[in-house]
Amino acid sequence: MLSTDKAWEKFGRQAPYFGVLADEKFTADRIHENREEFFATGRGFVSHLLERYERHFGDLPRGRALDHGCGVGRLTFPLAAEFESVVGLDISPSMLGEARLNAREFAARNLEFALADDRLSNAEGEFDFVNSYITLQHIPVRRGLTILSRLIDKVRPGGGFHLHLSIRTDRKRSRALWWASHHIPGVKIWQNVMARRPWNAPAMQMNNYPLAAVVTQMAAQGVTMFLVSTEEHAKFLTLSLLGKRPS
Repeated sequence: MLSTDKAWEKFGRQAPYFGVLADEKFTADRIHENREEFFATGRGFVSHLLERYERHFGDLPRGRALDHGCGVGRLTFPLAAEFESVVGLDISPSMLGEARLNAREFAARNLEFALADDRLSNAEGEFDFVNSYITLQHIPVRRGLTILSRLIDKVRPGGGFHLHLSIRTDRKRSRALWWASHHIPGVKIWQNVMARRPWNAPAMQMNNYPLAAVVTQMAAQGVTMFLVSTEEHAKFLTLSLLGKRPS
């Protein structure tokens, strides 16, 4: 298992909800009191996302949807309310275990959760809508670009997609601290203690994608029109690509 995958599995074991949405309200010791708010953020996000898509690209077929990097199902469950069936993929078995517990609680029967790999081999066939949000930025760029290409391949002609990337990191001082936390023993422990997190909490890797490479790759796959919007995630500037695959 690659290092980023190991870190994600550690989040899945220790703090699955915080790993999905990095807000102190959703840490392991506080998620019980904020659980409804956590899932409400997903419902609001999906509602807004699909409304934006149809406003710009027209009607979206509501057959199959794919949620890549599904975590505990924050976006998978609202997608299941909009589509006939949904597949949620995640690299962490512990995240998937929590997602399946949530599916039983919500009585969600038109979805399945499966282990992700770089080939997306557990997402057979094509989908009317492919979503990957707050996921690719945690995967090293070379590997992530390959996954991005395969996500586009999974979109049925005439179907839509939403892909989310980080395009700028924070200042050099913060980048130096990030490097130190990964390479100097004890630094990550000190950071966790200062943030009042468990001493052995995993690091959340952030990777910036070169926009030119992303656009060139998508153009080679026939995708030339998409809606671009930016979001501030803490110290990071991120980019959402919402688009339609040509029929």
